[in-house]
Amino acid sequence: MKKIFTLAAVVCSFASAQSASGLTASPAALSFTYQTGAASLPAAQTLTITPTPNTLNFSITVSGSPYNAAWLLVSASSGTGPTSLKVEVNPTGLAAGNYAATITATAVSGTQTYTASTAVNLSVASAAATLAATPSSLNFSYTTGDPIPSASLSSSFILSSNGAPLSATLSVSGATWLSATPSGNISLIGLLNTVTVTVNPTGLAPKVYTGTIKISAPAATNKTLTLTVTLTVNAAVPAITSTWPAGAIQNSAQTIATINGSGFFSNSTVAATGFTPASTITVTDGSSTTSQTFFIPVYGSTSNELRLAVASPLPSGSVGTAYSQSLAAAGGTPPYSYSLLAGTMPAGLSITSGAISGTPSNAGTFIFTIQVTDSSTRPISAYSQVQLTIDPASASALTIEIAAAPLPIGTIGSAYGPVALTAAHGAGALTWSATNLPPGLTLSASGVLSGTPSTDGSAGAISAGIVSNGSLLATIPASDMTAAGILRMAVTTPAPGGGTSNEAQFQIYGPNPQITAVVNSASYAQGTLAPGDMVAIFGVGLGPSSLTIFDPSTPPIPTSLPAAAPSTSVTINGVAAPVLYTSSSVVGVIVPYTISGVTAQVVVTYGGLASQPFTVAVAAADPGVFSLASSGEGQGAILNFDSSTGNFSINGPSNPAASGSTVVIYITGAGATTSNVDNQLIPASPAVTPVLTPTVSIGGQGAVVQAAQAPPGSAPGLIQLNVTVPSGLKANPAAPVVVTVGGVPSQSGLTMAVK
Repeated sequence: MKKIFTLAAVVCSFASAQSASGLTASPAALSFTYQTGAASLPAAQTLTITPTPNTLNFSITVSGSPYNAAWLLVSASSGTGPTSLKVEVNPTGLAAGNYAATITATAVSGTQTYTASTAVNLSVASAAATLAATPSSLNFSYTTGDPIPSASLSSSFILSSNGAPLSATLSVSGATWLSATPSGNISLIGLLNTVTVTVNPTGLAPKVYTGTIKISAPAATNKTLTLTVTLTVNAAVPAITSTWPAGAIQNSAQTIATINGSGFFSNSTVAATGFTPASTITVTDGSSTTSQTFFIPVYGSTSNELRLAVASPLPSGSVGTAYSQSLAAAGGTPPYSYSLLAGTMPAGLSITSGAISGTPSNAGTFIFTIQVTDSSTRPISAYSQVQLTIDPASASALTIEIAAAPLPIGTIGSAYGPVALTAAHGAGALTWSATNLPPGLTLSASGVLSGTPSTDGSAGAISAGIVSNGSLLATIPASDMTAAGILRMAVTTPAPGGGTSNEAQFQIYGPNPQITAVVNSASYAQGTLAPGDMVAIFGVGLGPSSLTIFDPSTPPIPTSLPAAAPSTSVTINGVAAPVLYTSSSVVGVIVPYTISGVTAQVVVTYGGLASQPFTVAVAAADPGVFSLASSGEGQGAILNFDSSTGNFSINGPSNPAASGSTVVIYITGAGATTSNVDNQLIPASPAVTPVLTPTVSIGGQGAVVQAAQAPPGSAPGLIQLNVTVPSGLKANPAAPVVVTVGGVPSQSGLTMAVK
């Protein structure tokens, strides 16, 4: 019995061993997670392989995707007995997503094969999002005066992220002039997002401004991205167009002048950049002597400021003879263009193709301002006043003709000319002399102007206060007004942008009265006088500062006003003219009926000092119609007459005249009258009528002149026309009115209203 039990036990034991053979893998699954771009790989994990029996050998294989799970690493490829394996992953290069693999252990015992496996899962997450902006900053530039908006004031940058979708906030700070679109809450999904940035420099003074665009995304690795926006507001180069007043009398007290222009800012400064002396050049032939004022500017040898390179006066011309004188400029950027800026040129002349040319039709002295403009990207202009005398065709008086070409300006250190001056109608050998020439220049007795200028006469800083970007107030000290000439001033604005302007031309008039124009009191046409004409003489230093008017209750009309010295008097060709009113800037006189010849010399005397003669043409008639605004144009000073009531009313668009009705038109410049008394008010009887018969057209149609005579009680020179409005005229609030006397028409642009 004992042996049987033992054998049975062995059999049972073998059967039990047989059923327990095999492999186990623990754990049955492994999981790894990784975020693209992380600094380290996922930590290794342990896999235990247990064979039964312990002596069983096993091998390890890996399978999966992609590339047969090349991203999965196991520390051993085989083993015996219970073995702990180190399992790692290397997801470098894998796109975001989930990856699966299997680790399989295999053992063979006799004819029996045993396996055990563990599933491995790798989850690769997208990289943490990072914000990026290209470019990383924006720069804008604007020059004051440029149009707004402008394409150059808008730009963009690309905002992107290289990871997971992001929510972000875009905001602008530190600049009210800066805006961005889109702004506020935005979404980024890795695409290229265009953000448009716009700047608005309206009202900004020249300077460098900085603003910030901030993008905030809490989920991004760089949670905040800042983009700097810089706006440089450049000051435009300042420009000067005029001064007010145009000048002051020599030895005046400190004077405040308005400088008008553009591009002025609070940090702009003013300086005297030069002084052009008023030179007096005189020629005599032994029996006659004449003088003229010359202005010859001098500039530094390195000066590049734009300027008219022509001195004053210009060569004289003659009525009926073709005139052509080329203009010149210096500095700036050529080529140059020229235009008339202010004043009146002789009739028949104009500025074309860089020259003053044409055939003058009336004699006289003309003072006008020429503007030169260069060809720079932002064109610059400069101006200068010149004088031009047109002699009558049959002139016989000694006159200075200047030269065959315009006088040049001077340059410090460079030889001037020589320029030979000429004179006309001298009766003998000519002798020349000059005073107050620019330092370094001389005039020989034979009339040759030469030398080497030694100074531009600059005088340094001038105190100024800015009123607006278009005007400033400059305080000109008395020390800058001790000599007659032209004080040249410029405005400078510092960077950013800016620069130095063209020159202002502020004239320092000599102590003598200065005549700038003689015009018909009604038409304001310049250059011609007629007997009995009522004229206005414009200038500086002509009389007292306050207006003084002739009192009609105390005839006769005086030849000087005010009655007490200092007083103003006027002579025309040496004959005293009756004075109607006087002031420092304008004098009204009646041209003596005795005037004759083709030209007349007008001289104003005030306080015992006489002006240089101012040449004007003389004609038999110079009709001008008085305007309601005293401007020489627009609505005429015309009265409607109501025959049923005998009343008069002022004509105008709200009170037009009817066809066939009577209107009253007032003119001056009709010429000689039946009474050649020029200093007495018009008597009630006998009637004073013009010698030449006036004709009238209204709206282009001839009108019947019922009567033409000087109104009783009026000053000589005023003529009243009673006119019948032509029938058939169309209603017109501004029908042209032209009065013709002796074949000479009145000014254009004078109108009346008809219905």
